[in-house]
Amino acid sequence: MKCPRQYKRLASASASFIIAAILAGCGDPDPRTVRGALEMAANAVEARDARALFRVIDQRARQAMASIVADRRYAAELIERDYPVEERASALSGFGGAQRAVDAADLFAQRCATECLANFAQTLGAPTSQTQRGQGDLEVRTAPGGVLRLHLGQDGWWALVWNTEALSEERTRAARDRLQIEANAEVYRRRRALEQADGR
Repeated sequence: MKCPRQYKRLASASASFIIAAILAGCGDPDPRTVRGALEMAANAVEARDARALFRVIDQRARQAMASIVADRRYAAELIERDYPVEERASALSGFGGAQRAVDAADLFAQRCATECLANFAQTLGAPTSQTQRGQGDLEVRTAPGGVLRLHLGQDGWWALVWNTEALSEERTRAARDRLQIEANAEVYRRRRALEQADGR
């Protein structure tokens, strides 16, 4: 195991962003602590690894993304199988690409690409102050001058709050859409069966 460096750098095509660290200690970061969660996130951002960063994203957001992917993938299968060809593109247009995600981490990687990682790079660093903000939430100020909100999940990990409310709303829409698409698909299947029975 190696000790974290005092400074971490994320290079992009246009600029380099410094993650001011001084994250003391050696060994693997422990996300059961605020400092460990921030270090784990900084390591992922430095490696440009959105899937690794996903592990230290707020558990509520991760669970919402898992539900979104499951509902969108299932709904897309129904559309491709049962909807008339001319209606499929329109039916899939509101899915935001979630139906193409392999899993929740893949959806996060789609949505947190270069610019998103660079934004994290500018704010991640050693915690300088912490303020309680609601049940299980902390507002954390970091050495580079960033302000982050962290949430303590049921798994005992501190994690970065990222679009949690918006993802919760998207989760609700995806579940509602899935039910409607299931009903529509059943109608199309029955219609097709009737047409086949009539020899059309």
